[in-house]
Amino acid sequence: MGTDKKKYKLVIFDVDGTLLDTSEGLLSSTIYMIDQLGFAMPEEQELLSFVGPRIQDSVQRVFGLQGEKLQEAVSIFRNYYKEKEVLHARPYDGIYDVLSVLKKQGIHITVATNKRQDFTDELMKKYKFSSYMEGIFGTDMAGMLSKADLINKCLKQFPECCLDDAVMVGDSDYDAEAAYASGIDFVGVTYGFGFSEERDLAKWPYTGISGSPRELIEILLQ
Repeated sequence: MGTDKKKYKLVIFDVDGTLLDTSEGLLSSTIYMIDQLGFAMPEEQELLSFVGPRIQDSVQRVFGLQGEKLQEAVSIFRNYYKEKEVLHARPYDGIYDVLSVLKKQGIHITVATNKRQDFTDELMKKYKFSSYMEGIFGTDMAGMLSKADLINKCLKQFPECCLDDAVMVGDSDYDAEAAYASGIDFVGVTYGFGFSEERDLAKWPYTGISGSPRELIEILLQ
């Protein structure tokens, strides 16, 4: 459940399902990858579960691939996504208002996402998020960095901020787990891909739940 209210000095945002609705491009790339591999197409809910986590984690979980076959699947997905789908996204209504308010308050804003760094940089530039961000951290080319690793990169950029000063904002268990592992607060959003209601966050400690981007302002400033 929530804890005492506080004002944060560093807010770390997830991308997919938090800043941007990237589902169209990610799902299209997932379907292409599955077709190319010759696997049976999963049910809709299983397909939706590919949105958000690292692609290799989803492929391992759903199809049990390992080693070279896993890397082949990841390469098919990433190449198609890069060539056809990376810029197909939609900013959530009100998210720019959130970032503007935070920036005016002097709060540091960063991104930590399982999306590859080059893809993340492209999206942040196209949708004009870069001007709000003091740090943009995506995963490495090999996909070895975890979400907790990326959060820690954000924290290291601002050594004046202690763990109590920072919060992760995200839409999934992956974000909540990484925040917990890094020792910072977590705010879950239910307008994205992962969480849809309060009980979805029951197994994680959290300081707030937001049903829309604009609700984040009150939660984060408090």
